[in-house]
Amino acid sequence: MSSTEREWFALTDCNNFFASCEQLFNPKLQGRPVVVLSNNDGCIVARSKEAKALGIAMGTPAFKYRELFFREKVEALSSNFALYGDMSERVMTTLEQFGFPLEIYSIDEAFLRVPEMDFEAIGHQIRDTVKQWTGLPVSMGIGSTKTLAKAANKIAKGGAGVVALRTEEEIVKHLKDFPVRDLWGIGSGYAERLKEGGIYTALQLRNSSDAWIKKTLSVGGLRTVWELRGTPCEIESAELPKTVVSSRSFGKEIYTLKDLQEAVATFASTAGKRLREQEVACTYLSVFATTNRFQQDYDSRSASIRLSSPTSYTPDLIKHALQALDGIFQEGRAYKRAGVMCADLVSEHQRQLDIWSSGLDKKEALMHLVDEINHTYGKKTIHFAAEGMTPAWKPQSSKRSPLYTTAWEDIPVAKAI
Repeated sequence: MSSTEREWFALTDCNNFFASCEQLFNPKLQGRPVVVLSNNDGCIVARSKEAKALGIAMGTPAFKYRELFFREKVEALSSNFALYGDMSERVMTTLEQFGFPLEIYSIDEAFLRVPEMDFEAIGHQIRDTVKQWTGLPVSMGIGSTKTLAKAANKIAKGGAGVVALRTEEEIVKHLKDFPVRDLWGIGSGYAERLKEGGIYTALQLRNSSDAWIKKTLSVGGLRTVWELRGTPCEIESAELPKTVVSSRSFGKEIYTLKDLQEAVATFASTAGKRLREQEVACTYLSVFATTNRFQQDYDSRSASIRLSSPTSYTPDLIKHALQALDGIFQEGRAYKRAGVMCADLVSEHQRQLDIWSSGLDKKEALMHLVDEINHTYGKKTIHFAAEGMTPAWKPQSSKRSPLYTTAWEDIPVAKAI
């Protein structure tokens, strides 16, 4: 592509991704309303198009729909992230085959950077290929900026499958009825502020003055408006994350220090992996543990440790996390949730070390090898003994579907009759 040739963003987004994965491997679910639940089977985190048609809202506790689930025969399933992660990788690998620069945005979304071409033709070709190779339906939105591509993708989900916002006429036509609350970068808080100012649609926002937008929505909102006008505002930010947190509610209450130690060690291990993925190290570690917040004797305690030098080395994180836990554990308490927070993060390439930081290169090499093995052969192929073998705190997932693509014993079997 020449330096003067215009580049476009093509957002490929899997339709109802979690629910579609479930329906793909279980034909009995096709055409039926399906919802996927969060950890411990608490809240609704995904819905099939049939479930959406029933008015089931995202993020709502599942128990509130108990009667509706029974009446409409809604299938409620536990999250199966091993399946979703594997299917996501298959979708992204399929997209790579087209040879365009690929930027993975989330588990079910990716931007392709494409030159000027017949967008409808390439869009439908990509959709058909992903459907044929993975079995999953996708939609594609194309625009000169990521915000326009996001809006086009949402419109495409309405039935067309592929929508390109190229000309001024096309942009105006689609944005005049596009709810401002559905724009990428406009949350519920911003939407309320805009509503107070008489802004209800994306086109109204696009036509607003820069001064008013900056005053009402700050610089971030102004970038969204510029992108709606066709000016890319990608920010190459070197800003580090402020914290890395790993926490979870337990499937059942736990009472012993050993069980709580295994949970905290697991969270510390997960936090270490996330630190390395973001190429940062922490100098401050905090551990918290709470009882059931719905009980009258609710109790929440935390303890923190300042580390002698920045680290993302999992054995060190586990050691310090367990030291902090010793100071807050109370015998006889029924613990329902715990977590580990890493703060005061620094770039792993610019950290200040002390005289005790020997063998750092070997530690980093070891951790990256462990991460690579677990990525290749499955989560926790290698894990630390402190995490335990059969955790008592394991989240509830009684309605989880089989691991169709990642476990030999769960591979679907076709039988001839």
